[in-house]
Amino acid sequence: MTSHVRRFGALMLTVYFCSIMPQPSAASDWLTMVPLADGGGKIQSPADGRIYFLRFGDHSYEPARTSVRRDEPIVIAPFQQLQAVAWNFPADAIVDVQRPKNRDAFWDQIITVDRARLEDVPKYRVVESGAFAGALPSHVVLPSSAADQTDPIIPANLDRAMSWDEIAAKALPLDFQKVLLASLNDSSPAFAFHNGQWLTTWLSRDLPKWNKEDHWFAPALLIGDELIRPAPLSARTSFLTTAEEVTIPLWTLEWSHGEVNGGATIRQEMFSHRTLAGAEPRLFIRLQVTNAPPGAKIAIGMGRRPNVHWWDEKSRDRSPIAFFTLEPKYRREGECVIDAAAQTILESAQPFELQKLGPVEMLAVFETDSDGAVYLVTPQTESESKASAFTKEDYQAAKRDFIEVWSKQLRTGAQVRVPSSQWMQRIDIWRSQVASITRVHYSKKERLSYGAYFYQYYFGIEEGWPVVAMAMWGDATEARRQAEIMLSAENLAKDNVHHQSRNSAAAWCAAAVARLTNDRAWLKSIAPQLIGCARWTQRVRSENQESRSPLTRGLLPAHIYGGDVRDPATSLYATVACWRGLVDSAAAFRELGDYALQREADWMDDEARSMRLRIDAVIREVAIGPNDRKFLPFALELPSLKGANEGPHDRLTATRFGNYWNLFAPSFLELNYGCADDPTIPNRWIFDYMQQHGGLWGGLPRFYSGLDAVYSRGCIGYLLNRSSTDIRARHQALASLQSFFLHAASRNGYTIPEVAGLFPYRFDRDAYEQIVRESPWNFGMFDANRYLEGHISFTEPLGAGAGEALWLIRDALLTETRDDRGLPDGGLVVLPTVPDDWFDEGNEIVLKDFPTTYGTLTATIRSSIRTKREIVMEYEFRPFDDAAATKLKNFRVRFAPVGEQPVEIEFDPRKGGAVRATF
Repeated sequence: MTSHVRRFGALMLTVYFCSIMPQPSAASDWLTMVPLADGGGKIQSPADGRIYFLRFGDHSYEPARTSVRRDEPIVIAPFQQLQAVAWNFPADAIVDVQRPKNRDAFWDQIITVDRARLEDVPKYRVVESGAFAGALPSHVVLPSSAADQTDPIIPANLDRAMSWDEIAAKALPLDFQKVLLASLNDSSPAFAFHNGQWLTTWLSRDLPKWNKEDHWFAPALLIGDELIRPAPLSARTSFLTTAEEVTIPLWTLEWSHGEVNGGATIRQEMFSHRTLAGAEPRLFIRLQVTNAPPGAKIAIGMGRRPNVHWWDEKSRDRSPIAFFTLEPKYRREGECVIDAAAQTILESAQPFELQKLGPVEMLAVFETDSDGAVYLVTPQTESESKASAFTKEDYQAAKRDFIEVWSKQLRTGAQVRVPSSQWMQRIDIWRSQVASITRVHYSKKERLSYGAYFYQYYFGIEEGWPVVAMAMWGDATEARRQAEIMLSAENLAKDNVHHQSRNSAAAWCAAAVARLTNDRAWLKSIAPQLIGCARWTQRVRSENQESRSPLTRGLLPAHIYGGDVRDPATSLYATVACWRGLVDSAAAFRELGDYALQREADWMDDEARSMRLRIDAVIREVAIGPNDRKFLPFALELPSLKGANEGPHDRLTATRFGNYWNLFAPSFLELNYGCADDPTIPNRWIFDYMQQHGGLWGGLPRFYSGLDAVYSRGCIGYLLNRSSTDIRARHQALASLQSFFLHAASRNGYTIPEVAGLFPYRFDRDAYEQIVRESPWNFGMFDANRYLEGHISFTEPLGAGAGEALWLIRDALLTETRDDRGLPDGGLVVLPTVPDDWFDEGNEIVLKDFPTTYGTLTATIRSSIRTKREIVMEYEFRPFDDAAATKLKNFRVRFAPVGEQPVEIEFDPRKGGAVRATF
């Protein structure tokens, strides 16, 4: 990963944490990890010879198979699929057991179950309704190879349009990811899964090794002794789209059971909301069953699990036992479920019974109202108890207020209407995610947050993606507020391991916000921080020249390879990133600053020119290979390589440095760096190397056997920039962008995670089913390499990913043309990279109040391609001021209807009016 990427700040230490502990676990009094040495151990059998071993779903904690007789499994926890299996050994004997070979690293232990806990086993069993993956489209196809060196999905120089369904069919979806359910600026969101199960995350009072715990809730239809749940990915899910065509983060799930009289239908809707200003957010849930058989009831299984916030805590046993054994300690009080600390965990508008369901689960069974509905609310964190009981009317009032709040939130700022529900729904939900989880209050102050569950942490450029995106989409106030946090003393501290890239990211993003909002006063207020970042860059690259090698003089000093890779190195990426911060700060000062700031811009420009000359020389010196296969190392003179530069990496996903080069590559591409004598270099080299050496799948960055598609902004942005100036790149750019929609994000919740498995999980249905079934039961990053390689389903919605998506969409709808330093040059292209069918007869595209670096654009495009053979755009451009207007060039709009040669028309933005293309 790049020097701003954080993913495993302490990850490399977990190899010690992941070694087998040669002693019984103290985490539980009813599960015991058998001590093993060299894969074997000894157990004392009881008087009847029966020893019980644990199973979890398809995972077994039994010894290697022997000839002993085994009894039928006994269900311990039906929702979590925990079972005990009795093995019948000789009585009162010391039994030798062996660990099964070739088992996954986390499941390599032998765990016994205390038989005393089996005396009161659950009286219900969980039954699935429907077929696994029944809600997935039938057109999914599966062939793909991890050995492909070139992108097997989107070839270079693609010369045709790829349809949405064609791209979607290339892999199974990420629909096992968590679905975010959060309020505005929500530091403790709720999450849902594909089967309707949800969780809230709280500070823990009785877990000394974890600071947080998850409260989980699993709805079911109770008929007799059967708890009926939808098979994974069999329920139909969607977000609510209002009558005003606003898609808001109210998530619905619907499934059916039985065939008599059409069967029962269960519908669930969920949303997070603060009912009062300043109140803690709560998750509101409505469950309704229609056409249910007599005696059927709505039930909810519930329990607690340790949260994985501190997965790298070395004092924790390397075992799943703690995740299986946390007793709920819930009790019923009125129509509420209360925990051991007297905090309300759930409130119901309907009467219910609460009963134990084995040692670690509980079951609430509800009486539905006359409509077959149950209304619930689950607080998302500790809150003051309500004086009055929760009612159906409370739910309905909260829902009305929720719809009003989000409809207003999502129809403020820049607005777009395009003839694609897939694009429109994603735009609204990604805007809601950015508004919910990128700026939150925790650790006693407002902070920026990369993710929402585990990754509530600030890293650098990742948090800058939403900041710039908000400015691009017209939310100037929030963009400025978050940019100021990036520029805070804490986030610019030079003792942080990511300080080099943070120094550049903060300046670059803040300068972009200033120019997109045209806010001179705000720029003046943050000028000291921008100048400080620039002075630091100027100082450190000139320090200690006599002790540096000839190659690294004039670059940033040696620090680390970057991100997860802490090998000492001189980072070419970090140097170019700081150049980017200098260039953009100077441009903002020159355009919007007073006389004093323009004088600051003078020396910044001089420094940037000097840096560029030095960087150009280094690039020419270290690049390896012929021009059509040139490799550019990003890490120079690594002591771990005996002073050599990294690479070349023939197969990028085969080595540690190769994989991280493949994440540095898009990070470098987003800097828009171009050599003075040929601005297409080195970006063309970098992108082509990714394409030719196994770095891309579907236009997205590969990482080991998975995808780290959240780092797609650079490579897709590179294609979008090319598309805006060279129409031949349009098909590849659009296919890559829509691949991001479909394969970098889930399709049921639009969650963009970090590392996600690709091979074999998204092509092999058996492997896919296992990862989907286990996704609600999270064990964290229990093994560094397993996570890196995409074998652990961590399923976290990233606000940074939502911001990245919005930035890419904006550049597909309209984008500034740029000069050889990557700065907007006065030009703009409208609709450079959008689907052909948007221009079908009768379609309308509306862009309203979109900020650009020069002013605000509003445009309406109407197609009469069949009846009149024409497409018309009416437009209005409002320059920020006269100075901005004088620097404008002619803008262009691109029309590319199906089956026609694309047409581009230039227009003068200063005049307004309409342009017409005839075909």
